[in-house]
Amino acid sequence: MKAIYFDMDGTIADLYGYENWLPLLRAEDTKPYEECGVLVDVEELREVLDEFVQAGITIGIISWGAMGGSKEYCKRTRKAKIAWCEKYFPNVFTEYHVVKYGTPKHHVRKIKDSILVDDNEDVRCAWHGDTIDATKNIIELLRELL
Repeated sequence: MKAIYFDMDGTIADLYGYENWLPLLRAEDTKPYEECGVLVDVEELREVLDEFVQAGITIGIISWGAMGGSKEYCKRTRKAKIAWCEKYFPNVFTEYHVVKYGTPKHHVRKIKDSILVDDNEDVRCAWHGDTIDATKNIIELLRELL
């Protein structure tokens, strides 16, 4: 394994816990992406990811924009998601791929020998390689890989 890619929404970012997230996304508002909380213990995840980085493993993001969102909204979403990552996980992620909703995630990864951490079973099944189910304790599962 040379890289670990993280989905955001429902994996590390609590988008679905943000009040009125769906109507806001449909209105092409980026606030839910900017202001949502975190689903993991930030310090614990940072510690684990720092160990991977020290071992030469690339840490990246592969996340979708909102379903049906315009190209312009996808651009604003990308900026919002990167800003969110830098707020909670500064200097951790070295690759950001925020792509059109439904894009097969294995198509956008730069490093083929990689693991995907994602809460969506269909996305994990479509990934070409190992995955981690983000509905479980991802910090524990990542530690097992060290």
